[in-house]
Amino acid sequence: MPVYYLMIHAKPLKHNIEELDVAGAYVNCWIVSDKIEEAEQIAKQKLHELKWDTVNVEESTVITEKNYLNDPAGMEIYEQVLIDKEVYTFHTYESEDNS
Repeated sequence: MPVYYLMIHAKPLKHNIEELDVAGAYVNCWIVSDKIEEAEQIAKQKLHELKWDTVNVEESTVITEKNYLNDPAGMEIYEQVLIDKEVYTFHTYESEDNS
């Protein structure tokens, strides 16, 4: 089954405890799935469970281990997704109101 990489722009839902500190996030998602549409749905559902609202999918592509031959950290994530079927990393940014 293919591995898909998606970058999703997300905002915290109102009942997300991070809402006061975080304005949003770019979430890197690695999903094992038959089709890209299914991978997107899995990622969006997981983000909703984690109390995040999907703003949009910034990037989506199929990947293989060849994408990470010169990237040990990326290879580690790729190997982990083969085991867990889903891996997510959040890159948050703060609200300007916190200054």
